[in-house]
Amino acid sequence: MFQSPGSNSDVASAATMRAMVISRQDEHLVVECDETGDRVACTQLQASDGPPPVITEGDTVLIWQSHQSPAEGVIIGVIHRALQPSLSSQRSESPRQDNDQSSMPDTLILEAKHSLTLRVGQGSITIREDGKILIKGKDLVSHAQRVNRVKGGSVAIN
Repeated sequence: MFQSPGSNSDVASAATMRAMVISRQDEHLVVECDETGDRVACTQLQASDGPPPVITEGDTVLIWQSHQSPAEGVIIGVIHRALQPSLSSQRSESPRQDNDQSSMPDTLILEAKHSLTLRVGQGSITIREDGKILIKGKDLVSHAQRVNRVKGGSVAIN
């Protein structure tokens, strides 16, 4: 018999919340809730149209938790994927094939309030909140298979 959510005490006393995946134990993922700091053993919601997404430590997820069983929950979706380990640590664990892009995200967005800098050795790229982009290095090389366009209000060369 179908009961509406208001008449089912388990559903009525449930909550959804953000959490971060801490570890995997057997068939459960242990998460830490953002609001309460509680650790909850969660199962993963199974989609009917394919395998569930791979969830790893550090991922931010949305969980459903019954107040009747506060130590258990269900992961109902992934909100944010954890950043992948650095390439040097990936090489030492298992070399990644150049054509294996299955673990790469389609889009990666890094956000910062005032500026974002990528730095390797003596080279860097800095993006500032005012829209200025600074590229520094010993040599700058630009390659294009098609058009290499330089456009601006004014262009200063040397």
